[in-house]
Amino acid sequence: MKNTIRLIGILGIMITTGLTYHIQAQETNLIKEVKITANDGFTELRNLVAQNFNFTNPNLTEGMMNSEVKFEVTDNGKIANVSVKGDCKYVNQEIQEVMSHLLYQFHDSSKMNKVYILPISVAIASR
Repeated sequence: MKNTIRLIGILGIMITTGLTYHIQAQETNLIKEVKITANDGFTELRNLVAQNFNFTNPNLTEGMMNSEVKFEVTDNGKIANVSVKGDCKYVNQEIQEVMSHLLYQFHDSSKMNKVYILPISVAIASR
């Protein structure tokens, strides 16, 4: 009887330890999302998006449009898996098009987080 209780106790400790280790391993392997702010070193990327944005789309309406771009940085430093949400679907589509086709590469991407969120505001003036 004592051996059975001792065996159950040892198994309980092993299961608890295994679950704790598994949970800790999962927490350290999570991909973090980083929200990009004004003075963060992404100025060049913002400028490229602005330079390549097509303001001639007739569906764009006048005003300030806010969008959030979520993208991944691959192991070789390229932008991938771009998704955009925001005020205007046409602005979102254009930002997605620009970001998806940029010939841009981050240097030393091994030290970077993998997922970023970049807020972008686009001012559309009357034509």
